[in-house]
Amino acid sequence: MPTFTSTPALTVQKLTALTFPEDVTPDTYGMPVTALTPSSGGGARPPLTPVACQDVIDIIGGRTAPVGVSQLINWKDDVFPGGTTLAAYPSAGAESVFRALEADLPLCRSLSGVDYGGNRFTNRIVVVPAPTVGDQAVRFQEVAGVGDGRLRYTEHIVVRSGATIVTFTMVDVDRQTPFPPHLVAQQVQRLAAAQHAPQAQAGG
Repeated sequence: MPTFTSTPALTVQKLTALTFPEDVTPDTYGMPVTALTPSSGGGARPPLTPVACQDVIDIIGGRTAPVGVSQLINWKDDVFPGGTTLAAYPSAGAESVFRALEADLPLCRSLSGVDYGGNRFTNRIVVVPAPTVGDQAVRFQEVAGVGDGRLRYTEHIVVRSGATIVTFTMVDVDRQTPFPPHLVAQQVQRLAAAQHAPQAQAGG
């Protein structure tokens, strides 16, 4: 996985300004934004297997980026929240990381690990057609059994826009609910516009 020593053009403050505002849609309430740290989401749990799956999860969680933020999105009509992760890279770093994602994803057909309660799990990974958005995009479902024959679907849409990678996540049980396409397009457009704007305006 690539490592980076230089600083991205987009800072935590600028990425935060590019997340969804509270009034983006009447279908949501409460959308807190958190800055990512190198250990975000890592905890003390053993790594996922195979290694390709750990790489995929690290990339979509923004753990390979020097700068990133995550936004939790609470939907009014759904008990499961959604979310986005915005990660910024220096120069051509995002392209390099996305190439790694595209190489690892075919090698990750099921992932195994240990949850926060210390229980082992194995989830299926199903790659599905990606939306035509941004410079590059992939989309996949993580399918987990939750008892009594029920299945939890976690959708991830991962898009590269210039020197940034954004992941959109949706969760549902016994049905596949996509992240609203108009919000995907809106977020990607905001990232693209910020990178093409004069440096002084990149945060707005």
